[in-house]
Amino acid sequence: MTTSDLRPGGDLRLELRAAVAIATKELRMARRYPLNLVNEVLQPLYQFLLPSVLLGATFFVGGRALGLEESTGTSDLAGFLILGMLVAGLVGTGFWELAFSFKREMDAGTLEPLFLTPTRPMTLVLGRALSGLVIAFAAGSVLLAIAIVFLGASISGAALVAVPALLLTAVSMVGIGFLVASGVLLIREPNFFVDSTNFVFSMLAGTAFPVVVLPGFLRWISYLLPPTYALDLVRVHGLGTRPLMPLPLEWLALAGLAAASLVIGLRVFRRTERRMRIRGTLGQH
Repeated sequence: MTTSDLRPGGDLRLELRAAVAIATKELRMARRYPLNLVNEVLQPLYQFLLPSVLLGATFFVGGRALGLEESTGTSDLAGFLILGMLVAGLVGTGFWELAFSFKREMDAGTLEPLFLTPTRPMTLVLGRALSGLVIAFAAGSVLLAIAIVFLGASISGAALVAVPALLLTAVSMVGIGFLVASGVLLIREPNFFVDSTNFVFSMLAGTAFPVVVLPGFLRWISYLLPPTYALDLVRVHGLGTRPLMPLPLEWLALAGLAAASLVIGLRVFRRTERRMRIRGTLGQH
């Protein structure tokens, strides 16, 4: 990231306008395919949430998930999982909406012309981030309502205290999106790379189970991921679970890791873009 990327004044305002225009375009395109939008809600519901809740119910003792309660302090399996899906949606935005969008541009043959426009490449990523996060938050809200109404999830209104944690997670996933986008530009056939890293990232963040059950070395990796802390904060306030560490330390870790992810992601993305421009490989796929 260079100082020219952060010039105040008209240049920055124009880039922000371009990012909003890109986000608006992406949202309009999404509205053209309403079944895809419906699938944003239904896919995590039928692929993960319902099977997990039903399987977990078979292990209930007296109507309570005793193992989950011992590990986390809550027996609300549906609430535990739906909050995990909410954060998993934000993680998926960083990997698929931001990073994989460059693969779609490659396939359409429009990536190189896109990079030749006056708009900075980082603005293209930010625009897609805005649209992806809007869709992720909307889909997550619908899933949350379904879990409360139909699956018996009992989530306290105190979870609203942790909304800033979700916003910090969104910031961190923009940085992660820049990192993964760099890999997409270099690999050119990134389907397996994006899919596998998205899965591993989500699982290590504890979206489907408590991170305390991970083996020691994997648990320490999970402690380096910003969504781990955001999800824990949401569950602590919404379900009354035991925190991984004192809450002030969790907020500090989340803010620091979010900032580090954004800065590192921007720098890696700019270096990758510059390298590909010099080598003339930007249009290859």
